[in-house]
Amino acid sequence: MKRRTMMAAMLCAALTLPLPRMAQGETMNVHASLSVDARHDKVLVTFRVENRGERRIGLPREIAADTELTRRVFDLREHPGEAEVPYTGRMVKRGPLTLDDYVELAPHSAHTHTIDITRFYAFRPGTHTYLIRYAGEVLGDVRQLDSAATIGTEAVMFSHTGK
Repeated sequence: MKRRTMMAAMLCAALTLPLPRMAQGETMNVHASLSVDARHDKVLVTFRVENRGERRIGLPREIAADTELTRRVFDLREHPGEAEVPYTGRMVKRGPLTLDDYVELAPHSAHTHTIDITRFYAFRPGTHTYLIRYAGEVLGDVRQLDSAATIGTEAVMFSHTGK
């Protein structure tokens, strides 16, 4: 059977989120997207965030800079059927996030980070199609932990050939 690979097109989700504890009517303007490259026996997920607002925001370090996952960060599902693909990586129990757990993103700038998730999820042997999305938090003010707002991406479909 020939090996079938596909690099999924990047799907984007633009979000304008209300910011807690800011001036009346002020909003955070954040654009988040995922792309997947499932060639060469790996599943490389690229997370991109654009800060289109006027304030510095905070991105969780686990998605913005880390190379090892320590929990189920991505919602990964089989397609069709939407069956959850089990997370098989290590789980690290930790306390509440601190300001050190965030990476600053300046106004009118973008940040891109790629993570190899191949060994962290139970991809089935053979060629299969999957959907992946991200949902997490972003700090609207890098100095305030209580300024967190939800951020997410649209689902991206890709094929991967597992061993």
